[in-house]
Amino acid sequence: MYRYVDPKYNAGFMNKELGRKWLPVQQYTGGVEHAILHLLYMRFMAKALRDLGEIWFDEPALRFRYQGTIVFKGRKMSKSRGNVETPDAYVEKYGADTLRLFMMFMGPWVHGADWDASGIEGVHRFLRRVWEMAQAEAQPTGPRDADVDRAVHRTIAKVTEDLQTESFNTAVAAMMELSNALQHATGPSRDEGVATLLLILAPFAPYMTEELWERRGGRGSVHRQSWPAFDPAIAAAKEVTLVIQIDGKVRDRLTAPAGISQSAAEKRAMDSSKVKAALNGRKPDRTIFVPDRLVNFVTRRPS
Repeated sequence: MYRYVDPKYNAGFMNKELGRKWLPVQQYTGGVEHAILHLLYMRFMAKALRDLGEIWFDEPALRFRYQGTIVFKGRKMSKSRGNVETPDAYVEKYGADTLRLFMMFMGPWVHGADWDASGIEGVHRFLRRVWEMAQAEAQPTGPRDADVDRAVHRTIAKVTEDLQTESFNTAVAAMMELSNALQHATGPSRDEGVATLLLILAPFAPYMTEELWERRGGRGSVHRQSWPAFDPAIAAAKEVTLVIQIDGKVRDRLTAPAGISQSAAEKRAMDSSKVKAALNGRKPDRTIFVPDRLVNFVTRRPS
Protein backbone atom coordinates (compact mmCIF):
# COMPACT_ATOMS: atom_id res chain seq x y z
CA MET A 1 0.00 0.00 0.00
CA TYR A 2 2.94 2.36 0.62
CA ARG A 3 3.84 2.07 -3.06
CA TYR A 4 0.58 3.80 -4.02
CA VAL A 5 1.99 7.26 -3.24
CA ASP A 6 4.59 6.80 -5.99
CA PRO A 7 4.59 3.41 -7.76
CA LYS A 8 7.59 4.35 -9.94
CA TYR A 9 9.86 5.30 -7.05
CA ASN A 10 12.95 3.01 -6.99
CA ALA A 11 15.23 4.55 -4.36
CA GLY A 12 13.52 2.72 -1.50
CA PHE A 13 10.32 0.97 -0.57
CA MET A 14 8.42 4.28 -0.46
CA ASN A 15 8.77 7.89 -1.55
CA LYS A 16 8.75 9.33 1.96
CA GLU A 17 8.47 12.92 0.78
CA LEU A 18 5.15 12.17 -0.88
CA GLY A 19 4.28 9.78 1.91
CA ARG A 20 4.36 12.61 4.44
CA LYS A 21 1.73 14.37 2.33
CA TRP A 22 -0.64 11.42 2.03
CA LEU A 23 -0.05 9.21 5.06
CA PRO A 24 -1.34 7.97 7.36
CA VAL A 25 -4.69 7.24 5.73
CA GLN A 26 -7.34 9.54 7.17
CA GLN A 27 -10.20 7.08 6.88
CA TYR A 28 -10.41 3.39 6.05
CA THR A 29 -13.81 2.05 5.01
CA GLY A 30 -14.56 -1.63 4.69
CA GLY A 31 -16.73 -4.59 5.59
CA VAL A 32 -16.28 -7.44 8.00
CA GLU A 33 -13.31 -8.95 6.15
CA HIS A 34 -11.50 -5.64 6.42
CA ALA A 35 -12.35 -5.25 10.09
CA ILE A 36 -11.05 -8.67 11.16
CA LEU A 37 -8.53 -9.65 8.47
CA HIS A 38 -7.10 -6.90 6.29
CA LEU A 39 -6.56 -4.51 9.17
CA LEU A 40 -4.69 -7.26 11.06
CA TYR A 41 -1.81 -7.52 8.64
CA MET A 42 -2.08 -3.87 7.59
CA ARG A 43 -1.46 -2.84 11.20
CA PHE A 44 1.21 -5.49 11.73
CA MET A 45 3.21 -4.18 8.79
CA ALA A 46 2.82 -0.60 10.04
CA LYS A 47 4.07 -1.54 13.53
CA ALA A 48 7.03 -3.42 12.07
CA LEU A 49 7.99 -0.57 9.76
CA ARG A 50 7.61 1.90 12.62
CA ASP A 51 9.95 -0.18 14.82
CA LEU A 52 12.45 -0.28 11.97
CA GLY A 53 12.31 3.50 11.76
CA GLU A 54 10.95 3.47 8.22
CA ILE A 55 7.63 5.25 8.92
CA TRP A 56 6.77 8.04 11.32
CA PHE A 57 3.26 7.03 12.50
CA ASP A 58 1.86 4.33 14.77
CA GLU A 59 -1.37 3.47 12.97
CA PRO A 60 -1.79 3.08 9.19
CA ALA A 61 -5.30 4.58 9.30
CA LEU A 62 -6.60 7.22 11.70
CA ARG A 63 -10.23 6.18 11.48
CA PHE A 64 -12.06 3.01 10.47
CA ARG A 65 -15.66 3.10 9.26
CA TYR A 66 -17.48 -0.21 9.07
CA GLN A 67 -19.88 -0.78 6.20
CA GLY A 68 -22.49 -3.52 6.05
CA THR A 69 -22.67 -6.24 3.43
CA ILE A 70 -25.20 -6.46 0.62
CA VAL A 71 -26.54 -10.02 0.60
CA PHE A 72 -29.00 -11.81 -1.65
CA LYS A 73 -31.88 -13.78 -0.13
CA GLY A 74 -30.14 -13.79 3.21
CA ARG A 75 -26.84 -15.18 1.92
CA LYS A 76 -23.62 -13.49 0.96
CA MET A 77 -23.31 -13.16 -2.81
CA SER A 78 -20.98 -15.78 -4.28
CA LYS A 79 -20.31 -17.05 -7.77
CA SER A 80 -20.16 -20.59 -6.43
CA ARG A 81 -23.70 -20.22 -5.07
CA GLY A 82 -24.89 -18.59 -8.26
CA ASN A 83 -26.55 -15.71 -6.39
CA VAL A 84 -24.45 -12.80 -7.67
CA GLU A 85 -26.30 -9.70 -8.85
CA THR A 86 -24.04 -7.86 -11.27
CA PRO A 87 -24.55 -4.10 -11.65
CA ASP A 88 -24.13 -4.01 -15.44
CA ALA A 89 -27.78 -4.58 -16.33
CA TYR A 90 -28.96 -1.93 -13.87
CA VAL A 91 -26.38 0.59 -15.07
CA GLU A 92 -27.40 -0.02 -18.67
CA LYS A 93 -31.10 0.46 -17.90
CA TYR A 94 -31.02 3.21 -15.27
CA GLY A 95 -27.52 4.69 -15.31
CA ALA A 96 -24.71 4.50 -12.78
CA ASP A 97 -26.06 7.39 -10.68
CA THR A 98 -29.39 5.65 -10.10
CA LEU A 99 -27.74 2.43 -8.98
CA ARG A 100 -25.28 4.27 -6.78
CA LEU A 101 -28.03 6.35 -5.16
CA PHE A 102 -30.31 3.33 -4.72
CA MET A 103 -27.64 1.37 -2.85
CA MET A 104 -27.16 4.31 -0.47
CA PHE A 105 -30.92 4.58 -0.01
CA MET A 106 -31.47 0.89 0.80
CA GLY A 107 -30.80 1.34 4.51
CA PRO A 108 -28.20 2.40 7.07
CA TRP A 109 -24.72 2.06 5.60
CA VAL A 110 -23.37 0.13 8.58
CA HIS A 111 -26.17 -2.45 8.51
CA GLY A 112 -26.00 -3.54 4.89
CA ALA A 113 -29.13 -4.96 3.29
CA ASP A 114 -30.69 -7.86 1.45
CA TRP A 115 -30.64 -7.02 -2.23
CA ASP A 116 -34.10 -6.13 -3.53
CA ALA A 117 -34.22 -4.07 -6.71
CA SER A 118 -37.93 -3.28 -6.45
CA GLY A 119 -37.24 0.22 -5.12
CA ILE A 120 -34.84 1.31 -7.84
CA GLU A 121 -37.67 2.75 -9.96
CA GLY A 122 -38.51 5.26 -7.24
CA VAL A 123 -34.92 6.48 -7.07
CA HIS A 124 -34.83 6.74 -10.86
CA ARG A 125 -38.02 8.85 -10.84
CA PHE A 126 -36.43 11.18 -8.28
CA LEU A 127 -33.38 11.74 -10.48
CA ARG A 128 -35.57 12.29 -13.54
CA ARG A 129 -37.53 14.91 -11.59
CA VAL A 130 -34.29 16.70 -10.70
CA TRP A 131 -33.16 16.43 -14.34
CA GLU A 132 -36.34 18.09 -15.58
CA MET A 133 -36.44 20.78 -12.89
CA ALA A 134 -32.81 21.75 -13.46
CA GLN A 135 -33.47 22.36 -17.16
CA ALA A 136 -36.77 24.19 -16.77
CA GLU A 137 -36.99 27.84 -17.73
CA ALA A 138 -35.44 30.12 -15.12
CA GLN A 139 -37.72 32.27 -12.95
CA PRO A 140 -35.37 34.89 -11.47
CA THR A 141 -38.05 37.40 -10.51
CA GLY A 142 -41.04 37.36 -8.21
CA PRO A 143 -41.56 37.10 -4.44
CA ARG A 144 -39.55 34.68 -2.35
CA ASP A 145 -41.29 31.65 -0.88
CA ALA A 146 -40.42 31.41 2.81
CA ASP A 147 -41.56 27.78 3.03
CA VAL A 148 -39.30 26.76 0.14
CA ASP A 149 -36.35 28.73 1.55
CA ARG A 150 -36.91 26.99 4.89
CA ALA A 151 -36.99 23.57 3.21
CA VAL A 152 -33.75 24.33 1.34
CA HIS A 153 -31.83 25.38 4.44
CA ARG A 154 -33.15 22.49 6.51
CA THR A 155 -32.05 20.08 3.79
CA ILE A 156 -28.57 21.61 3.63
CA ALA A 157 -28.26 21.14 7.40
CA LYS A 158 -29.57 17.57 7.27
CA VAL A 159 -27.39 16.41 4.37
CA THR A 160 -24.31 18.11 5.83
CA GLU A 161 -24.80 16.29 9.13
CA ASP A 162 -25.63 12.96 7.49
CA LEU A 163 -22.53 13.04 5.31
CA GLN A 164 -20.36 13.37 8.40
CA THR A 165 -21.92 10.22 9.90
CA GLU A 166 -22.35 8.42 6.56
CA SER A 167 -26.12 8.26 7.10
CA PHE A 168 -26.61 8.25 3.35
CA ASN A 169 -30.13 6.81 3.33
CA THR A 170 -31.61 9.65 5.40
CA ALA A 171 -29.68 12.24 3.39
CA VAL A 172 -31.22 10.88 0.18
CA ALA A 173 -34.68 10.91 1.77
CA ALA A 174 -34.21 14.57 2.73
CA MET A 175 -33.22 15.50 -0.83
CA MET A 176 -36.26 13.66 -2.18
CA GLU A 177 -38.48 15.74 0.10
CA LEU A 178 -36.79 18.92 -1.07
CA SER A 179 -37.34 17.99 -4.73
CA ASN A 180 -41.06 17.62 -4.01
CA ALA A 181 -41.14 21.09 -2.46
CA LEU A 182 -39.23 22.63 -5.37
CA GLN A 183 -41.37 20.96 -8.00
CA HIS A 184 -44.34 23.21 -7.22
CA ALA A 185 -42.37 26.35 -6.32
CA THR A 186 -41.87 29.48 -8.41
CA GLY A 187 -39.61 32.50 -8.51
CA PRO A 188 -36.07 32.95 -7.19
CA SER A 189 -36.62 30.56 -4.26
CA ARG A 190 -37.14 27.77 -6.76
CA ASP A 191 -34.15 28.62 -8.95
CA GLU A 192 -31.77 28.99 -6.01
CA GLY A 193 -33.19 25.87 -4.42
CA VAL A 194 -32.56 23.78 -7.55
CA ALA A 195 -28.98 25.05 -7.75
CA THR A 196 -28.44 24.14 -4.10
CA LEU A 197 -29.97 20.71 -4.63
CA LEU A 198 -27.47 20.02 -7.41
CA LEU A 199 -24.58 20.94 -5.10
CA ILE A 200 -25.65 18.67 -2.24
CA LEU A 201 -26.68 15.89 -4.61
CA ALA A 202 -23.31 15.93 -6.38
CA PRO A 203 -21.50 13.49 -4.04
CA PHE A 204 -24.38 11.03 -4.46
CA ALA A 205 -25.07 11.37 -8.19
CA PRO A 206 -21.78 12.76 -9.59
CA TYR A 207 -22.34 12.24 -13.31
CA MET A 208 -25.82 13.70 -13.66
CA THR A 209 -25.12 16.72 -11.48
CA GLU A 210 -21.94 17.50 -13.43
CA GLU A 211 -23.93 17.46 -16.69
CA LEU A 212 -26.71 19.61 -15.28
CA TRP A 213 -24.26 22.06 -13.73
CA GLU A 214 -22.71 22.64 -17.14
CA ARG A 215 -26.09 22.93 -18.90
CA ARG A 216 -27.17 25.59 -16.41
CA GLY A 217 -24.05 27.64 -17.16
CA GLY A 218 -22.12 26.81 -14.03
CA ARG A 219 -18.41 27.58 -14.04
CA GLY A 220 -15.98 24.73 -13.62
CA SER A 221 -16.92 21.37 -12.18
CA VAL A 222 -19.82 21.04 -9.76
CA HIS A 223 -17.44 19.02 -7.59
CA ARG A 224 -15.09 21.98 -7.18
CA GLN A 225 -17.76 24.35 -5.85
CA SER A 226 -18.04 25.45 -2.24
CA TRP A 227 -20.43 23.44 -0.12
CA PRO A 228 -23.59 25.51 0.53
CA ALA A 229 -24.00 27.03 3.99
CA PHE A 230 -27.29 26.98 5.85
CA ASP A 231 -28.81 29.77 7.89
CA PRO A 232 -30.37 28.49 11.14
CA ALA A 233 -32.69 31.50 11.24
CA ILE A 234 -34.14 30.64 7.83
CA ALA A 235 -34.29 26.93 8.67
CA ALA A 236 -36.15 27.49 11.93
CA ALA A 237 -39.78 26.44 11.96
CA LYS A 238 -42.48 29.05 12.49
CA GLU A 239 -44.81 26.48 14.01
CA VAL A 240 -44.29 23.26 15.93
CA THR A 241 -46.48 20.36 16.96
CA LEU A 242 -46.79 19.92 20.72
CA VAL A 243 -47.60 16.44 21.95
CA ILE A 244 -49.92 16.68 24.95
CA GLN A 245 -49.76 13.84 27.44
CA ILE A 246 -51.40 13.00 30.72
CA ASP A 247 -49.33 10.66 32.86
CA GLY A 248 -47.31 9.75 29.78
CA LYS A 249 -50.30 8.87 27.60
CA VAL A 250 -50.86 10.96 24.46
CA ARG A 251 -54.17 12.82 24.61
CA ASP A 252 -53.81 15.48 21.91
CA ARG A 253 -51.46 17.18 19.45
CA LEU A 254 -51.57 20.96 19.10
CA THR A 255 -49.98 23.39 16.65
CA ALA A 256 -48.17 26.24 18.40
CA PRO A 257 -45.69 29.01 17.53
CA ALA A 258 -42.07 27.89 17.66
CA GLY A 259 -40.42 28.92 20.92
CA ILE A 260 -43.69 29.02 22.86
CA SER A 261 -43.17 29.46 26.60
CA GLN A 262 -44.07 26.76 29.10
CA SER A 263 -46.89 28.77 30.63
CA ALA A 264 -48.44 29.50 27.23
CA ALA A 265 -48.06 25.87 26.17
CA GLU A 266 -49.72 24.66 29.38
CA LYS A 267 -52.63 27.05 28.86
CA ARG A 268 -53.16 25.83 25.29
CA ALA A 269 -53.03 22.25 26.45
CA MET A 270 -55.50 22.85 29.30
CA ASP A 271 -57.90 24.51 26.84
CA SER A 272 -58.01 21.34 24.71
CA SER A 273 -61.35 19.56 24.93
CA LYS A 274 -59.58 16.18 24.76
CA VAL A 275 -57.33 17.10 27.67
CA LYS A 276 -60.26 18.41 29.73
CA ALA A 277 -62.15 15.19 29.14
CA ALA A 278 -59.15 13.06 30.09
CA LEU A 279 -58.46 15.06 33.27
CA ASN A 280 -62.14 14.93 34.25
CA GLY A 281 -61.74 17.65 36.87
CA ARG A 282 -58.37 16.48 38.22
CA LYS A 283 -55.56 18.98 38.75
CA PRO A 284 -52.03 18.08 37.58
CA ASP A 285 -49.47 17.71 40.37
CA ARG A 286 -46.67 18.83 38.08
CA THR A 287 -45.85 19.39 34.42
CA ILE A 288 -43.02 18.02 32.31
CA PHE A 289 -42.25 20.45 29.50
CA VAL A 290 -39.89 19.82 26.56
CA PRO A 291 -39.64 23.05 24.51
CA ASP A 292 -41.35 22.87 21.12
CA ARG A 293 -42.12 19.18 21.63
CA LEU A 294 -44.00 18.02 24.73
CA VAL A 295 -46.35 18.95 27.54
CA ASN A 296 -46.94 16.08 29.97
CA PHE A 297 -49.32 16.64 32.89
CA VAL A 298 -48.53 14.32 35.81
CA THR A 299 -51.55 13.72 38.01
CA ARG A 300 -50.31 10.85 40.15
CA ARG A 301 -47.16 10.75 42.18
CA PRO A 302 -44.80 7.78 41.71
CA SER A 303 -45.21 5.13 44.41
